[in-house]
Amino acid sequence: MGTNYFKLVLLITATPILFGSSCNKDGSKPCRNAPYSFDVTSEFSPQKEIYTIGDTIFLTSSFPKILTNLISNQQVTYSNSLGVGSTISTSILDTINKQVKDGLDKFTIFDIVGISSQLQNQNIINAGKNILFLESFNTYELKIGFILRQKGLFMLGISDLGSQGLRGQNCTNASFNMTVTNSNKNLNLFQYALGYPADSMLAKNIYCFRVQ
Repeated sequence: MGTNYFKLVLLITATPILFGSSCNKDGSKPCRNAPYSFDVTSEFSPQKEIYTIGDTIFLTSSFPKILTNLISNQQVTYSNSLGVGSTISTSILDTINKQVKDGLDKFTIFDIVGISSQLQNQNIINAGKNILFLESFNTYELKIGFILRQKGLFMLGISDLGSQGLRGQNCTNASFNMTVTNSNKNLNLFQYALGYPADSMLAKNIYCFRVQ
């Protein structure tokens, strides 16, 4: 399984969250063309290139409910969501076959803030997990830990986010453009393993590292 496979995992943003519908008064029927689009960020820490088996890497993301809508360039209070969700991907950088391979079983993943759950697609059950942000009074927050269980080259990623909408309000679904803000994502490891650099679409969402 190559890089296109990994991009597929990053593009899976919990389809029921984005395009599901509800008949109850607290539901929200989404529009096909989402009226809201926001920029958000996340970070993997501690920021290193080399880790040891048993170390833990944390994924942290927090953003306010008052955001600038990239479509209208106006500030929006995006509050009382039915759920802001995404996927995290866990991958092996295979230097022998020059491939990105699924690697969920190489990590022990635990939730600190927010919820992670098994991907529903049976073809990629070992590639990563769905995630759901915690909505607090002023923010949406996520913090997840990855305990490293095996030596090798690895890559973690988080996809863009999606929300089906706000409770009781139709056509309020939103997309969230996610960028990993690590000052050094160790993308040299990706190029070393695969023989070519990660493109800009992929590079904004990933973090690479070595476990020894």
